[in-house]
Amino acid sequence: MHDGRLEWLRWRWPRVLAVAVFLLGGVAFANIMLHDASRRHEETRSRVSELNMLLHEESSLLWKTLADRNSPVAVGREQGSIRARERAILDTLRGVGDLGTQIREYHLVLDQELGLLGVGKTSEARALELQETDPRFGRLNVALQHLEAAAADDALRANEVANLAMGTAMAAAVAAIGILLFRFEREHRATQRAGEELLHQQRIALDTLAEHEALVRHQASHDPLTGLPNRRALTALLEPGGGHQALLLVDLDNFKPVNDRLGHAAGDELLIAVAGRLIAAAGPQDTVVRLGGDEFAVVVAAGDLGSAVGVAKNVVAAVAEPFAVAGAQLRIGASVGVAVGDGGVDGTQLLREADQAMYRIKQAGKGGFEVYRRNSLAAA
Repeated sequence: MHDGRLEWLRWRWPRVLAVAVFLLGGVAFANIMLHDASRRHEETRSRVSELNMLLHEESSLLWKTLADRNSPVAVGREQGSIRARERAILDTLRGVGDLGTQIREYHLVLDQELGLLGVGKTSEARALELQETDPRFGRLNVALQHLEAAAADDALRANEVANLAMGTAMAAAVAAIGILLFRFEREHRATQRAGEELLHQQRIALDTLAEHEALVRHQASHDPLTGLPNRRALTALLEPGGGHQALLLVDLDNFKPVNDRLGHAAGDELLIAVAGRLIAAAGPQDTVVRLGGDEFAVVVAAGDLGSAVGVAKNVVAAVAEPFAVAGAQLRIGASVGVAVGDGGVDGTQLLREADQAMYRIKQAGKGGFEVYRRNSLAAA
């Protein structure tokens, strides 16, 4: 629910902007349509005015041609041309009521009047004009004036509505855009603050990740029980290409009976105590490693035989002292194999040689140390 609300808020103002643009487009379209309607009303007014002029011309045509001694045929021909233009205008007009009927009745009276004039009955033609032609023309003129005035009013009204709508829309658009800009600026600042907070959280996450990775690397290279470097770390410590280095391989004597008699918890406590004594027995630059089970190793930093033998003696003596474990005094021992590189022995061979020396001392009765000689093994 919370995520959905955030999503709606994120898209609220873009939607408002889209609606504003849509409304502006609608108002612009309506404005165009209103102006178009105004133009059509103006055209209607112009056509009605032209129609009125044609009817005036047709009304005066009969007596004008009579005064100029034109024949009824010539008058009829000119009258037909005028009426054709009148019909063309009437065809373009819509919503003019019975205007067409009134014009046709007016034409019938004009035709009667023209017929009387054609046979020389001037007085009768004048009487017909007074009785029929002039009243009908007066009514037509009034109707046309009303139509012309209505068309002019419609055109003016359409223009006014269009202008008002456009002005209102522009004012509303300016106000909406101002509000949107204000909101966008506020959202932008909020986004900046959120971005800064996100960067801060990312830095914290990266620091946490770095700490986690360091912890993982430490756990991958260290024994979880004693905290000592493990076999993998020993492989990295021993020089793969050979060098002046010394290695002690330490195997605890009589450790299994402790596990069998007192349990694994006591065995773990004993291993932790042994690790502490090995660290104390080694030099400050030396590295104590737990290989697994009851096996340990010491990498002697000095790398010479004398230093290695000195550390081996310390280890044997330290492990020989009794341990207070699980409320009991326990005695165990250590068998130590010593191997010293001479610059041409790599780490794998050095480990193998130390293992062989340790195996030899265990076969000889356990407890003590032995140095691996490449030509022979010398016990100490």
